[in-house]
Amino acid sequence: MNFQGSRVFIVLWILFVSNALLAQNTSITVVNANTQEKISFAEIILNKTDGSFIKGITTDANGIARFNLDQRAQYQITFMGFETREGSINPGEHLTLELSEQYDLLDDVVVTGQYAPKKADQSIYKIDVVDSRQMEQRGVNNLAEALSQETNIRLKTDPATGTSIELQGMGGENVKYLIDGVPIVGRVGGDVDLSQINMDNVDHVEIVQGPMSVVYGTSALAGVINIITKKNTSNRNILKVNGYADTKKNYNLGFYGSMIRGKHTLTLSGSRNMFQGQDIDLNVDHTHENGKDRYMEFKPKLVYNGDLGYAYTHGDFRIEAKTAIMNSELRNYANPNPFTLIAYDSYYHTLRSINSLNVSDKLSKNLSYNIVGAYTYFDRETENIKSDLSELTHVKTGSTSTTFHNLMTRGSFILAPESSKLNYQFGWDINYDKGTGERIDEEQAQMTDYAAFASAQWKPLESLSIQPGLRFIYNTSFDAPIIPSINVQWKIIKDLNLRVSYAKGFRAPSLKELYLDFQDVNHNLKGNPDLKAETTNSYNGSLTYKFKREKYYIKLEPAVFYNDGKDVITLIVTDPQANEAQTTNLGGRKTLGTNINLSFVQYSGLTLSAGYSLTGESYDYLSEGIWTDQVYYDNYTFNAKYNFKKYKMILMGNYKYYGKTPSLFPLPDHPGEFYNVYTEAFSDLEISVSKRFFNDKLNVVAGGKNLFDNYSSRSYGYLDGSEFLSPINYGRTYFIKAVYRLTK
Repeated sequence: MNFQGSRVFIVLWILFVSNALLAQNTSITVVNANTQEKISFAEIILNKTDGSFIKGITTDANGIARFNLDQRAQYQITFMGFETREGSINPGEHLTLELSEQYDLLDDVVVTGQYAPKKADQSIYKIDVVDSRQMEQRGVNNLAEALSQETNIRLKTDPATGTSIELQGMGGENVKYLIDGVPIVGRVGGDVDLSQINMDNVDHVEIVQGPMSVVYGTSALAGVINIITKKNTSNRNILKVNGYADTKKNYNLGFYGSMIRGKHTLTLSGSRNMFQGQDIDLNVDHTHENGKDRYMEFKPKLVYNGDLGYAYTHGDFRIEAKTAIMNSELRNYANPNPFTLIAYDSYYHTLRSINSLNVSDKLSKNLSYNIVGAYTYFDRETENIKSDLSELTHVKTGSTSTTFHNLMTRGSFILAPESSKLNYQFGWDINYDKGTGERIDEEQAQMTDYAAFASAQWKPLESLSIQPGLRFIYNTSFDAPIIPSINVQWKIIKDLNLRVSYAKGFRAPSLKELYLDFQDVNHNLKGNPDLKAETTNSYNGSLTYKFKREKYYIKLEPAVFYNDGKDVITLIVTDPQANEAQTTNLGGRKTLGTNINLSFVQYSGLTLSAGYSLTGESYDYLSEGIWTDQVYYDNYTFNAKYNFKKYKMILMGNYKYYGKTPSLFPLPDHPGEFYNVYTEAFSDLEISVSKRFFNDKLNVVAGGKNLFDNYSSRSYGYLDGSEFLSPINYGRTYFIKAVYRLTK
């Protein structure tokens, strides 16, 4: 070898040795903290200290992941059914790390109304969480099913407009629905159709009871439902696909995909939910010999959802742009003329597009901000169709449409000095709404709500937090008061947490309540331009007690509430048979009640929970100080789950009882006065079993819903002795759902 060749060889050898020294052999062994068994196929994400991605690996059959490392790195270890663990590792280190099993009673991280994300038990608000793991184990299809087993929530079903909820005796426009803090626009009869919400990209749902008007403004009187979408922060690639089918002609497909490349994250999800309709024979056409007809109480519905998101992250700075589109078609088939075989059908097309931009950063050690802006477009079009059943032709004879636009921006700055007992938040919230269309009484209706809010979080003691807040509002259509609130959290002892709060709520009537006349073959809902804004004084209190032992865990959560409302905006049914209703103001409404939840987890795999809620309502119809007697109604829930860990199988049963429920009906010949009619009690039961296959990549859920075979509920108590049957479900349903997940 000549001298020149020797020099090249030496240089290459030095580079090889130095690289080998720099990229040292490193390993992480993952074990079960309780049993010390090795955990195979645990996912490990390695990032540089600046947050940029290095690699993703999985542990082998012995629970070991070996890799070369040339610099200090941050690791994140995840495995289904276990808590995520994070930390740092140096080149050449060989760590053995324990993962603790994740139980249902461990606290989720919440963001609704918070200064910064924190565990639910540390939040000054009482926040209930339904997470994606629970939803997957139950085979949940839509938001209504996700919320159906919450003790404090009552579901109401309209076969045409969908399922809505009631909190603390209030529903409709009194419940604020958000997706990552952006309001959902587009309600029919004051309610959002929960079946239209894409669940394939949902991480969890946060439920806050009581007024949140200081932070979220109008419509947040009864509470807030905030849908938190998935945030991929660790996996280079994620792909999840699912399919669902049941015995009532529901056929659904969905997917979720996300990838990280350096500081960039791209996410795409979508779904197609098809329901072919069900006739439960409440309205039988007796002109046909067999008593069957084309009319279906539960209308055929096809819903498409698509979501696209991009995020750029650099240290504490994050900017995220998202667009979500929902398109649905609901068909109402009418009975034909028996002689001409001509039927006049209606097709309802709904389009909602939500486009948002969110920016957050930490400007200094003590100061951070979060700003969100969004534009929502909502359009509902009705097509009138002439169907010739002999010629099998369908001709469009006319159409009407209603369009709503919403522009919003909300920003908050948080000043949280580390050494101070005082933290501050201040910000703005602006909403502009505009409505147009043939069914809007005014050619163009619009309203703008400008608000500034501020709050302070004071911790005089480590165990005590006090948070007063104020919201200042200018509404272009209604006078608005200053909205105060105060929340107190006291950790009396380590596992005993007390929360009490007072908040004033404010709700301006929506454009639909003011101007929209919504009519179809199933509804005749009339707007009222003379409506006044509603205010509520609300008082809430709750206790959370945790009792932990080596082999089990108990959680007890009693809560009470009292709401005193004035100029209450209410949708009153004036003709139950024709489903005719009118929006009006009542002088006052008081709701009070209690919720009690008890949960038990045995670490071997058994989970039991039970809940009870009692709600009472009283009204002053004409603001004369004359209140009706309190009328009470209740709910019960019982939930049981057993995790057969050896077989990766979960058996679950959920039962809910809805007590006899009152509603108001106009008193004949006494304008502005009402009396109570009632809907009979009924029960609901679902049972499911889920099992994982192929190293936890595939999860299959099978079971039954509405196992008591409910179809309708009876309304009674009318002065003329009338009774009416209203559809609530389409009967006993058996289903299967499969979810396949890949990560890299």
